[in-house]
Amino acid sequence: MRFVALLFSCCLLLIHTHNALAQQKLTFREPEPGPMVDFLTQVLEEAYHDLGVELEYRPLPRLRAEQLAAKGKIAGELGRLDGLEQQIPSLNRVPFKLYEFSVVLVANTKKCGLCTLPTIESLAHVSGMRAPEQVIEENNFTNPVFKQTQFDQVAKLLNSGRIDGALLGDFQLRNLQLQNTQDFVVYSMRSEAGYHYLHDKFKHLVEPLYGKLNAMRGSGRLAQLRQQHNLTLPEALKPTELPDQLMAVSALHPGLTNADGSGELWDKLNRAFANANIDINISASNWPRAHTLMRNERAQLMVGVRKEQFSEEFLYSETAIGTDDALYLFTTNEASGKGLPITSDDFTVCISEGDYQKELLPNNVTYYRANTPLDCFAMLDLGRVNGVIDYQDNLPDWTDKPYQQQRLSEPVPLYVAFNKTQLGHLLKLHFELTSDSLVNY
Repeated sequence: MRFVALLFSCCLLLIHTHNALAQQKLTFREPEPGPMVDFLTQVLEEAYHDLGVELEYRPLPRLRAEQLAAKGKIAGELGRLDGLEQQIPSLNRVPFKLYEFSVVLVANTKKCGLCTLPTIESLAHVSGMRAPEQVIEENNFTNPVFKQTQFDQVAKLLNSGRIDGALLGDFQLRNLQLQNTQDFVVYSMRSEAGYHYLHDKFKHLVEPLYGKLNAMRGSGRLAQLRQQHNLTLPEALKPTELPDQLMAVSALHPGLTNADGSGELWDKLNRAFANANIDINISASNWPRAHTLMRNERAQLMVGVRKEQFSEEFLYSETAIGTDDALYLFTTNEASGKGLPITSDDFTVCISEGDYQKELLPNNVTYYRANTPLDCFAMLDLGRVNGVIDYQDNLPDWTDKPYQQQRLSEPVPLYVAFNKTQLGHLLKLHFELTSDSLVNY
């Protein structure tokens, strides 16, 4: 009898051991391969291994996997955003931040220029990813959105030009194969963190798994795995930082660029960037100040310039934003106590625009540069120069005697200048794409 009892106990032990071993395998949706996913699965596999648990994966659509996880048909979700437990109460979040990522907008600059979200006419993202949906909702994006079941389908839409942009996780950028990378811009839209989730059936594993993950962090194993999987983004697809506001500068030109922000050129500039939904601060003073602000990259747009006005240190729009007025030489007979012919070697002229004005008179003329037209006319009235080159609109209102006027040039096109930076190229492209709206404005 004792032998029979012992044999029966051994059988029960074997049955219990078999059932226990059968419970040590957890099934999750098979994720799409990539450095971040490889990092995540290795971290969890090592942590679970220390608990005597093996992980296996099934190829499932993302939404189907979420439904199965909610019912306990699979063990849970490998990595999802914080708050999933509020939407699916049967899932339990392991309170350890496994990874951080950004939702990025990848957009075709040839289709949308600056490509801020309001300029995008169509978007795509992988269906079932909640982070892109939150970006769309937060920004009240109402244009067409194409949800694709596979990441490769989103990439194909981008490369074919059928959509303007796509919302992705930055960890997906390494797998994104773009045909012309230089035509795309990447913006970071939202920062997120990912957590591991287990169904109620496996709730007893939450605390021990949390302990193992903390131990891996404390030992430096997580840092080692991050380095091993090379989670840094490709240089060509690193997000571009877009300033909260832009600064546009110009010289004061009545009717075109007034100091109060009114004027034909300011109106056209605001119209060109209206759909980008970005603030533009406007400053009209004088060309030396405008030039300095651009060179120091404190300003991003210089409005109303001639293409020959400055050196090749800037990009210039292909489309003119407007035309200036005719330029005149203003003189007084009393200047320097006598009237001098322009051909005289002693003839002096004040200019406040650019070196191109020196080409309007003979080479014998001596030039003085001032910051503003009013400074030039003050020098003329004081007899310190013999003439001033400027526009009729810039005549001072203090003089009692009319100036003599000689027309030197006809009106010429005016352009917008941009810095030779990535942002400058984007602004130029955006201006050209929207320039059709300026023609009949």
